[in-house]
Amino acid sequence: MLTRRQLLCGGLAAIGGSAVALPAWALHEADSLQLERVRVQVRGLGRPLKVAQLSDIHWDHANVPWRSIERAVEMVNALDVDLVALTGDYVTHHPRPIHELAPALGRLRSRHGSFAVLGNHDNVRYDSRRKIKKALERAGIGVLENRWTALGDLAVGGTGDLWFGPYDPAAALTSLRGRRPTLLLSHNPDTFWRLGDFRIDLQLSGHTHGGQVRLPGLGPVLALNNRFSQKVKHYLPALAAAWPYKGWVIKSSAWAGLYRQADNQLYVSRGMGRFKRLSIGCPPEVTLIDLLPVA
Repeated sequence: MLTRRQLLCGGLAAIGGSAVALPAWALHEADSLQLERVRVQVRGLGRPLKVAQLSDIHWDHANVPWRSIERAVEMVNALDVDLVALTGDYVTHHPRPIHELAPALGRLRSRHGSFAVLGNHDNVRYDSRRKIKKALERAGIGVLENRWTALGDLAVGGTGDLWFGPYDPAAALTSLRGRRPTLLLSHNPDTFWRLGDFRIDLQLSGHTHGGQVRLPGLGPVLALNNRFSQKVKHYLPALAAAWPYKGWVIKSSAWAGLYRQADNQLYVSRGMGRFKRLSIGCPPEVTLIDLLPVA
C-alpha cells in the first residue's frame, strides 16, 4: 500500500512532468503544419477549381519558423492548384520582414497566380500598408483591395481590413450583381456576416489563428475569455475596467472551419503563425479548397 508521502511525491512528479510536457507539446504542435482539404459546391461554376490558402504567417522571426514557410510553399506547389489566396497578417509589428517573406511567397505556383489581401497587423505602422502592398506586388502577387478580377467565370475579389481599412466591400461586389460565382478574400471573418445582401459563394478569411488553444468540449480559450469578460463587464464593471486581456481579444463568431449564411459560405483558416509559439489542439494549416460545380 502506498503511503501518503509516496502519493504526495507521485502527485508532485506528475504535476512537474505535465509542466514540462505541455510547453514542449505546444511548441511541437506550433511547428506541425497540416494540410486541410475542404470541398465547396458553387452555383454556376463551369469546371472544378483548386484553391490553396495561406493565412496569418506573422513572419517576424518569433511566431513561425522559416522552415514552416518553406514547407508551406513546397506543399502548395505540390498540389497543382489553379490559384493561391493569401489572407493577410504577413508580419506582426514592423513591416521590414515582408522583404524576406514576399520573395518566398512569390515562388508559389498556380495556373492563374496568387492574390492577396492585407490584415490588421499589416497596418500597425503608418507605412506598413504601402510597404507590404509594394513588396507583394513586386513578387508578382496581386493585391485585391476593394476590387475584383475575373478568372474565367469565377470572380475573385478582396477587401481592405475591417479594423484598419480601407474596407469597402460594395466597391468590390456591387458591379457583379450576383451574376458570377464569387470568391472573396477578407482577412477578418466578422465581415462575412455583414454581407448577406451580396452573393459570396465562398469567403476565405483568417485572423483568429483558430483560437491557438482549443479545449476538448469547450472550444477556443479566447472565445471563453470573450464570454467571461462580457459577463464581468455586465456584472462587475469596476473589475472589467482592469481586465488584462481586453486589448487583444478577438471578437469572432467564426473561429475555424466552414460556416454558412443562407447560400453564402465562409472558410476560416487556423493560419500558420502562433503568438509565443503556443498551439494546443489547433495546429497551423495550409488549406486546399476544391471548388466544385453544382451537379
